[in-house]
Amino acid sequence: MAEAIQKPASRRQSRNFILGSLSFGHGISHLYDQGFPVFMPAIQAAMGLTNFQVAFLLGIRQGGFGLVNLIGGAIVDQMKASWGPILIGCMIWAALGFLVVAASPNLWVLTLAVVMVSIPGALWHLPSTAALSRRFPDRRGFAISIHGFGSNVGNVMAPLVAGGLLTFMLWRHILLIYTIPAAIMAVFVWWSLKDLGVEDGDQPGDAKPKRQLMTGYRDGMALFKNPVVAALVLAAAIRGVGNNALFQWAPFYLRKATDGGLEMDYFTVGIHLSLLTGMGIVSAPILGYLSDKFGRKQVLVPGLILASILTFFVVSAGDSLMLAVLLGGIGLFSFALQQIILAAVLDSVPRGTEATASGLIFGINGVLGFGSPFLAAFIIEVLGGYGSIFYYVGILTVISAVIIAFIPFPNYRVVKPAAA
Repeated sequence: MAEAIQKPASRRQSRNFILGSLSFGHGISHLYDQGFPVFMPAIQAAMGLTNFQVAFLLGIRQGGFGLVNLIGGAIVDQMKASWGPILIGCMIWAALGFLVVAASPNLWVLTLAVVMVSIPGALWHLPSTAALSRRFPDRRGFAISIHGFGSNVGNVMAPLVAGGLLTFMLWRHILLIYTIPAAIMAVFVWWSLKDLGVEDGDQPGDAKPKRQLMTGYRDGMALFKNPVVAALVLAAAIRGVGNNALFQWAPFYLRKATDGGLEMDYFTVGIHLSLLTGMGIVSAPILGYLSDKFGRKQVLVPGLILASILTFFVVSAGDSLMLAVLLGGIGLFSFALQQIILAAVLDSVPRGTEATASGLIFGINGVLGFGSPFLAAFIIEVLGGYGSIFYYVGILTVISAVIIAFIPFPNYRVVKPAAA
């Protein structure tokens, strides 16, 4: 697939600087996203919520995430000159969202606040993934994995920070504090990424006609005519539903004293969750590089199978050192493999539809994620407590591996652009 990249006009427009800035911002975004599940047991206890009310909040959060991606992908593809302001807005919106969460007096206001905080993390992925796909056609898997590396730094810090602060502060006070880094990051993103999308040749004054919005959505639906893209989106959705259940309910398994929980203190919960969500710091760059060198399937299939095996053994480990080892092992694949699936989709779609394709991956995942917490809550209530979630996740991971094993992957290798 022929792809061109213009010579950058300055250091801040070089592809390596953009990769670093996007990855840093992605890390801050995940500092919020992956800290939120740690707060949920405290919010449940403070507001007297049932498991199904918790599932409602988690489902709303995932559903909002999905809708933003499904609707926003085609729009973002047509607004390349506005990618920078979109990313700045993500950070400002995150600060406002956590202010509303902290001030929520009841379930209904909290529901509105949860919808608000689902938007920035969802929207961040669309312009950032599209920009990296365009600038790194020769090392797409590696670049998207480095972007994921940034998120994994946030994933490590999020549970540790949230769990540590919960040991001596109320959750409302902590969320008020969370608004400060988001506001500071808005300034950083403005400085480093405000021109993102402009330097790729899409100057505002160009005579090139813009595609119509409905055409963009039709192009997005047309991507499903490619059986490789359709199968990859399905595999990513199934894997994503499993990941969401894992990240959303593992804090309850570790924290609660009932329904098979381990009754850990908040900081210990944070340590274990940082292993589960953040070990991609180690694995993401390596797996991304290997997928560029040897192929996406050669990394995805064995990675998914190994992740499922480790997940099946979590409950039998109990509250032991082996539990930390297993969660760390699962964490090596939790986000890293999703990023490689995304790279595989971007290998197969036309230039100019990158954000639309990314929106399909994240959007379908989020829409299915709306119902997933209710299914997970039913499994917890009826089929064996919080620990049963790990068997549910393991089964979904195996299904995803089987689908990917039968996909005929394209030849994605391209030559590095000389001007870059």
